[in-house]
Amino acid sequence: MADLRVFGKTPKGAAELAARSGALSLAQRRLLILIDGVRDVDQLAAIVPYGIEESLGVLEQGEFIALVGSTAGGTNTVQGASTTIPEAEMTTVQEAKTRAVRAINDLLGPAADRLAMAIEAAKSGDELRPLIREAERLVAMAHGAAAAQAFIDAIRRR
Repeated sequence: MADLRVFGKTPKGAAELAARSGALSLAQRRLLILIDGVRDVDQLAAIVPYGIEESLGVLEQGEFIALVGSTAGGTNTVQGASTTIPEAEMTTVQEAKTRAVRAINDLLGPAADRLAMAIEAAKSGDELRPLIREAERLVAMAHGAAAAQAFIDAIRRR
């Protein structure tokens, strides 16, 4: 049976990523980095196939993550409200690329030129997604989880 639970980072989880206190194992930290409030457990398991249930348990019990909803038919349901972006508000690939490159340059400067060029070269959403995730990771490392979330939010909506 599919595990459609969706977890998001709590403020404690975001602080752990920023501080690297050593409270988590490498596998648990990796999983915490991947948890974004969008991917369900099945999607996370495809990336981190070993020990995911144990790591999720540790992260949830330690209040680094919290259940935010479940996915059904591609829609993320958070506490009963759909978070699907209406089509009129969806960002095109070109808009996302433009916003991402601008934000990367503003937030990360010349150190991220290679990533910015790769984003500009992306021809489809499938090519763009992993590059945006990498940019999100770099922004989080440089400026914290809140800045990374703001980066993603700015790219997603018109």
